[in-house]
Amino acid sequence: MITDHPVIAALVVLWIAALLSALIDNIPFTAAMIPVLVGLQNEGVNVSVIWWALAMGVGMGGNGSHIGSTANVYIVTISERLARETGNPALAITPGLWIRKGTPVMLVTLALCTIYIWAAYDYLYVA
Repeated sequence: MITDHPVIAALVVLWIAALLSALIDNIPFTAAMIPVLVGLQNEGVNVSVIWWALAMGVGMGGNGSHIGSTANVYIVTISERLARETGNPALAITPGLWIRKGTPVMLVTLALCTIYIWAAYDYLYVA
């Protein structure tokens, strides 16, 4: 499928990377995917667009939940501490609030990334 439909393969990687990055931190997921793409490249598969799809997917997927990115975990912790210290619970960015606000952002940006990969495939493709 990858060599027959490279755009579809890139879009599948984009969405899977995003969804998994929303569930787990995007750094370990990216680290796990690098050997997969290197292995495909060593087998002769042109993965230039798939690298872009992975980068966009993990970046946008990190917006989907507070655990999607190390920076997200940090800011949620800081906001909850600030809420406790000031006695103002409105300052806390709770995991539930993050998911309610972040997931729609993730989906919109992924839709835009999908359009970009589809439309700019020839630009992203490095022979």
